[in-house]
Amino acid sequence: MKRLTLICLLFVSSLAAIKLYAQSTFPASEGERMKYNAYIEMPRSYVSGIMILMNDNNEIKGSLFNEFGVTALDFSYLPKKNKVKLHNVVKMMDKWYIRRVLRKDLAHMMVCLQKGETAYQNERHHITYKFTPLADEVLE
Repeated sequence: MKRLTLICLLFVSSLAAIKLYAQSTFPASEGERMKYNAYIEMPRSYVSGIMILMNDNNEIKGSLFNEFGVTALDFSYLPKKNKVKLHNVVKMMDKWYIRRVLRKDLAHMMVCLQKGETAYQNERHHITYKFTPLADEVLE
């Protein structure tokens, strides 16, 4: 009897974990927002902070803020064309060759997020992107 209770308890807890993981990691409906803990690791440096994505008229708009509230980059993503347009990039990354890599990598990362994956690795340039969904918590 104890074994059956333990098995039932494990089954219910695993269903809860699956339900939490199966929740969308990409803003599907218009006006929906998703928040991520973002970490972009490059060979000589890294960028980390909070990534916010919002669905706005079949276009995903995103911003990456570092821990101090400084905007690292703003972009928009068109899912139908699978294209990213960079609007604002922090000065240290605002070079034409870095912008080109960022556009392509962010487009790949958006596709990964649509599939439910939270990481992407650019093997050629040795850049790792990790976006971990943040839970919406209400403070009272």
